[in-house]
Order: sequence, then structure tokens, then C-alpha cells
Amino acid sequence: MNKSLSIIMSFRNKIALLLLATGAVFSSVVTAELVPLEYSPDVTLSSLTEYVYEHHPKRHNELARQQQANANTALAESTFAGAKTVNLRHQNDFVGSSDGLQEWEASVDVPLWLSGQKQTQLQLSDKLLAELPAYQQQIRLEASQIVRELIWHIIRTNNATQQAYQVWQTAKKLERDVIARVKAGELAGTEQLLANTNVIEMHSQYVLAQAELEHALTSYRRYTGEQTLPKEFEESLTINVATNEQHHSTTEVMPGHPSLKMWDQRIDTLRAKQEIAHFDRAVNPVVSVGVRSERGDRTEKFNNSIGVGISLAFDDTVYRKPAVADAARELANAEMARLQLERDLNITVFTQLHDLETKRQQLKLVIEQDTTTKQYLALQQRAFDLGEIDLVSLLRTQALANESHNRKLAIEIEIKYLIATVNQAIGVAL
Repeated sequence: MNKSLSIIMSFRNKIALLLLATGAVFSSVVTAELVPLEYSPDVTLSSLTEYVYEHHPKRHNELARQQQANANTALAESTFAGAKTVNLRHQNDFVGSSDGLQEWEASVDVPLWLSGQKQTQLQLSDKLLAELPAYQQQIRLEASQIVRELIWHIIRTNNATQQAYQVWQTAKKLERDVIARVKAGELAGTEQLLANTNVIEMHSQYVLAQAELEHALTSYRRYTGEQTLPKEFEESLTINVATNEQHHSTTEVMPGHPSLKMWDQRIDTLRAKQEIAHFDRAVNPVVSVGVRSERGDRTEKFNNSIGVGISLAFDDTVYRKPAVADAARELANAEMARLQLERDLNITVFTQLHDLETKRQQLKLVIEQDTTTKQYLALQQRAFDLGEIDLVSLLRTQALANESHNRKLAIEIEIKYLIATVNQAIGVAL
């Protein structure tokens, strides 16, 4: 029996030495201390947004849109409805009777604009040009969203890193206290193993949180070209809302929302294209002006004359209808998409405002919980110092207190982030 007990004790001592060695090795691998974020008053939300906007991939489409408008304007300002053509014709009887008959004819054909056709092309050019500022505003709003997400992702991961660091430091402090009490004979040696394991776990969580923060900072640097964060990044609500759900449900985005404005401009352009569709496949009148020189045989002189002609199409309406129908369908789809987007934006605003109010109410409860858990932890720490509870019970209480405190800080950040998302949803660019 004594031999078995000694074997068990020897095995436990080996495990203890192994765990202590593991903790020492792990601590030597990663010893990074908490590095605070760097803020600069020279970096602003506006400057970050401008940089992201200037480097946004969609900016490459602006030139194409400008070229499209310019090309349509050049077409509308042209004198004729199409390209002028030159016709040449020669006829003789060299292969036939060979009497010397010759005919020479040359003419120029010019297509004319139909009534109202040129005006509709000019209107389309105006609509295409009006799309460009709306397109740029939409890109700027997208750039604002990128900046908001990047900054608040850093703030949230930095908070998680700070909390993980504080928990790690608390675990190390507790471990030192446990080691001292083990040496004094107040606690069993196994308590030191438990304290050391807790330090390793908290250190591991801190390392993971620090890695997430570094990933967030790397994304921020790549998108913005900046190494520091703006000193002022918190926003305030740009709309007045009451703290009740019924009022939230009546909050709507303004018609000037960049995304809606872009669709409005797009719909105006499609209406202009629908007017142009009435002339699609229509046959433009063609005026022909030409000269003719001819003789009957070699004994005759050439007779020269000038001719003018015009060609008109009859009953070409049926050929225009398919293009008109296609334009009407595209216009209807755009109008439906615009209505759907407005509905989605209103739902998003309502949801985020409701979440914001919920988080504010939740924060009051969590603050109360955090205060209570701190008091409970203080009592449990005193009980542990007096030997009334074991280390496991103290660690459970510490975990509960840490979770409560972290939740409070996370909700405070989440409230500020939701304010930024509400501004984004209602179309406020940075």
C-alpha cells in the first residue's frame, strides 16, 4: 500500500514538474507586453475617407462614364443623324454593242434627324453627366463605411487585447501569491500547479487577442496608408430619435441618401433612353445630291446634270416596338430596385436604432452586475486569504468578474459603433 502511494506521489510530482516546465517554456516564447495604440490629431476621419475614396477601385469607372457622356454629346451635336456616304456608278457598252455609250454618276447621301430625335440625345447626355456626381457620392459613402469598419474593428480588438492582458497580469499576481503561500506551507503544492496552468491559459488568450489586433492594424494600414489612428473618431447621431420603438419604426432615410440618389439619376437616364428607344430601328430620311454625266455613243457629247433625291420610310412603327418594350422593362426593374433599396435602408435604420436603444438599456444592467461581481470577488479573495475557500472557487469568481467587466466595456464600445453604423445607414459620409 505504501509502495503504491509513493508511486502515485512520484507520478504527481513528475506531472507537476512537467507543467511548470511547460509554463516556463511557453512564457519564454511569447513575452510581448501591451503596446498602446498611437493616435494623431493630424489624422482625421475625413482625411482617411478621402484617401480610401481616391484609391477606391470603382474610381476607375468614372473615366468610362465621362467618356460615355462625351461620346453621346458629340453624337447629339453632329449635323446629321448618321455617317455621310458617297456613291459612285459607271456604266458602258464595252462588252456589249461597243458603240461608246458611257454613264458616270456620283452622289452624296446624308441622313437627317427625325423630329425630336436630336433633342432626346442631348437630354440623354445631360442625364449621363448628372450620374457622375451621384456615382462619386456613392463611392465616398462606401469609403466612409470602410473607414468606420476598420477603425471600430481596431477599437474592439484593442479592448479585447487590453482585457486579456489585464486578466493575464491578475493571474500572474495570483500565482506569485500562491507560490509564496505554498512555500510558507499554507497551501498544497497542487494549488501552485493550478495557478500556473491558469497563467498559461490567460497568456494564451492574450497572445491570440494580440494577433487579432495586429491583423486589424495591418488592414487599416493597407487601406488608409496611415500608421496612426485619428484622435477624434467617435460620432454623434445626426438624427433626432426618441427612445421608443414606435418612433424608431417611423424613422426613414432622406431622399438625398447617396445610394437612393444614384438610383434616381439612373432612373432619369433610363427614362431618357426610353425616349430614344422610340427612334431605335427607325429609318431616318436620307437626302441624296449627285451629278451625272452620260452620252449615247462616241459621236455625242457628254450631257451633265445634277440630281436631288430623298428617301422616306413608311409605317416603321412596328419595328420600333421591341426596343421600346425593352427600355420600359429596364426602367421598371430600376424603379423596383430603388423602392426595394429604400425599404431595406429603412429597415436597417430601424434595426440599428432599436439595437442602440437595447444596448443602452443593457449597459445599465451590466454596470450594476459589474459592481456586484467586484464586491463578490473582493469577498471571495478575502475568504481565500483566510483559507475558507480553495483556489478553484476563487478562479471561478475571477472569471465571472472578468466576464462581467469585459461585457461592460464591450457594450460601451458597441454603443459608439452602432451610432456610426446608424450614420452610415442614413447616408452620412465622413
